[in-house]
Amino acid sequence: MVRNIVITGATGDIAKEIVKSLSKENDHLILVSRSRKALIERYGQLENVTLLTNDELLTNEQSFVVDILINNAGFGIFKEFTELTEQFVINTLMPIQLTRLLEPKVQLINIASIAGKLPTGKSSIYVASKAALITFSDALRMENPQLIVTTVNTGPVKTKFHKDNGDYLEKVGKNAISASKVADKVVNNLGKRKREINLPWTLSTAAKLRAIFPSLFDFISAKFFNFK
Repeated sequence: MVRNIVITGATGDIAKEIVKSLSKENDHLILVSRSRKALIERYGQLENVTLLTNDELLTNEQSFVVDILINNAGFGIFKEFTELTEQFVINTLMPIQLTRLLEPKVQLINIASIAGKLPTGKSSIYVASKAALITFSDALRMENPQLIVTTVNTGPVKTKFHKDNGDYLEKVGKNAISASKVADKVVNNLGKRKREINLPWTLSTAAKLRAIFPSLFDFISAKFFNFK
């Protein structure tokens, strides 16, 4: 059975690895990004895809039923808190809007962040936007039990996401994971009733402990994990 799968932020590294796996299947991929040129350069050779800009997705009448929506678009600015930025629009409001617009029939996958559960300094707006996406997913799961709602909460991923953040990936060391590992986890759980995917296990465990000992972990994070 052919599935219609929408992937936003399709020119990103995680999306690229997801598409690499799915392009071997019989799925129809609707790949979405800000730049049509970038989409064509990356995926123009594939036959089982429809390429759409963000504006086209939002304004055009859709002729296909969406089986799976993967809200992958997002970005982060890691500085001291000053003012609300478009991080909330891209990381939270857009996924919510697309979920309402496209009404996925089988599964919604929201690429969030372990930072939404394990905040650190210089990331207040980013972690708030991801925490909001996680709790939106949790509530939607209860409101619509027929829909599989999966959040993907990762720690640092070795992608161009951190290209403006200097040596951050080097500082976090083995806690940084590859985009292909994230993609494998996502693809392997398509259509499966999976609540959360948390990576890596070290930060996943830390997030669970923080829920029990929040003050202690705030102290530890401020003292030892403020790498941004």
